[in-house]
Amino acid sequence: MVTPNDYFNGTAFRVYQFRLFLEMMNEDKIFWKGYGLNASYPKIESKGVAYHVYQGDHSNNGYQKMNFHNQYVQVFAELGVFGFLILLLMLGLNLKNALISKDFLHFAFAFLMISLFLTESFLWRQRGVVFFTMLYCLFNSVPQLRDYSKPE
Repeated sequence: MVTPNDYFNGTAFRVYQFRLFLEMMNEDKIFWKGYGLNASYPKIESKGVAYHVYQGDHSNNGYQKMNFHNQYVQVFAELGVFGFLILLLMLGLNLKNALISKDFLHFAFAFLMISLFLTESFLWRQRGVVFFTMLYCLFNSVPQLRDYSKPE
């Protein structure tokens, strides 16, 4: 019997979730269009039941109720390769603009988002969408101010 003491640490849980994603890709052919927004949750749940991971009890949710905890995998599973490429393009453009502007805050934001997306499905929560969209637009749409006190 699986008990709450049979747990995954953070890395093992993410490896387990990535393994589920690879199995889903092989079984359901989701490469081009994905499952659809939030449609991967029932698939994760059924895989959790099939693998007999901890199902939860009256006070704790089980592992089968959690998302992928990786924004890149989450986007690929739900939006397919085109959604994944759009996400990579946005992050690449953000990093490029940060390097060109030589703005530390912009670079810190770019690096933070790239690394945060490895460990959390940040854009699948309202506060994550608001935070990312607001700062992405502020950093990438405001024209850079030139310092006219220095001769060129």
